[in-house]
Amino acid sequence: MIASPWKRVSLAALFCCLAFETAGVPTQAGTLPDGAGAPFSVGTGFDYASGTYGTDTRTDFLAVPLIVDYYPTDRIDLELTIPYVYQSNSATVYGTVMPYRRSGVAGASTVAGIQNGRFLSGPGSQSSGSGTIDPDSSQGGLGDITLTAGYVMVEDAGLLPRLRSTLYLKFPTADRDKGLGTGEFDAGPGLALSKWLGDWQPFLEGVYVFQGESDLYATKDYLNYNGGIGYQISDSFYGAVLAKGATAPADGSPAPFEGRVKFAWQFMTTTSLEGYFSKGFSDGSPEVGGGLAVFYTFGQ
Repeated sequence: MIASPWKRVSLAALFCCLAFETAGVPTQAGTLPDGAGAPFSVGTGFDYASGTYGTDTRTDFLAVPLIVDYYPTDRIDLELTIPYVYQSNSATVYGTVMPYRRSGVAGASTVAGIQNGRFLSGPGSQSSGSGTIDPDSSQGGLGDITLTAGYVMVEDAGLLPRLRSTLYLKFPTADRDKGLGTGEFDAGPGLALSKWLGDWQPFLEGVYVFQGESDLYATKDYLNYNGGIGYQISDSFYGAVLAKGATAPADGSPAPFEGRVKFAWQFMTTTSLEGYFSKGFSDGSPEVGGGLAVFYTFGQ
C-alpha cells in the first residue's frame, strides 16, 4: 500500500457529484485528502453535458462552479458550491425532464409540451397542450447553491469499511422562470461506504433527496446513488470508474443513469487537478459529459 494522504481520499468528492443531480447535470468537485493539515480548499472549473433526452431537440449545458471545502476536524467536512449555469435552449429544467403539473389537478403527472412521446418542460412549453420549444432560446445565470456536510462515523481500519454520513441542502437560487431550477428547497440524508484493499478502493454511496413541492413542476422525492472502484496509480494520481443514477425526480420523467471515468492528480503540494468523462445510458441523463477543475489547498 502506498503511503500517501491520497489513500484517504474523501468521499465528499463523490457526494459533491450530486450537487446538480436535482437538475440532472453532474458537477465536478475536488477529490481531496481528508483535511489533515489542510483545513480549507477552493476550486473552480467547468462541467459540460449534451443530450436530447429522447427527443429531437439537443440541449447543451455548461456549469462553472466556485467550490469551497472546509475540514474543521478529521471526521467532519463541509462544502459550499456556487455555480453559474447555462443551457442552450428551454427544453429542460437544467438537464432534467421535469414535467409541469396540470393546473387544478391535485397530484397530476400530466404535462403540456409533448415531443416524440416525451414529457418536456421549461419556458418554451405552454400549459395549453400545444407546447413548443425554441432551440435558440438559451438561458443562463446563477444556479442552485448547494451545501453538503459529512461526518465519518467509522474509519477504514482492519475489516471495517469507512462509513460516512452526509447531509445535502439545495438553496433555490436558480431562476425557475428560465428553466434553471425548480425554485424550491431540497434536502436529504445519505450514507457512503468505501474500503481500501491494497491500491484498490471500492465505494458505494446513496442519498435520499426530499424535493420541495412545486406548484409549477411535478417534483417528487428520489434516491440518488453511485458506486464503483478506484485505483491509486501513484502517490499523486488516483483514477476511478463508476456508475451514477437516480430514481425519477418527477412524475413522468425518466430515471437518470450514466457511467463515468474520473481522475484526480495532485501535481503540487497545494494544488490538484481533477477531470471526468461521462456517458449516459438513459433518456434521463445527458448523452455525453465531461469536466475539469483545479483546487488550491490552504494550510497544507
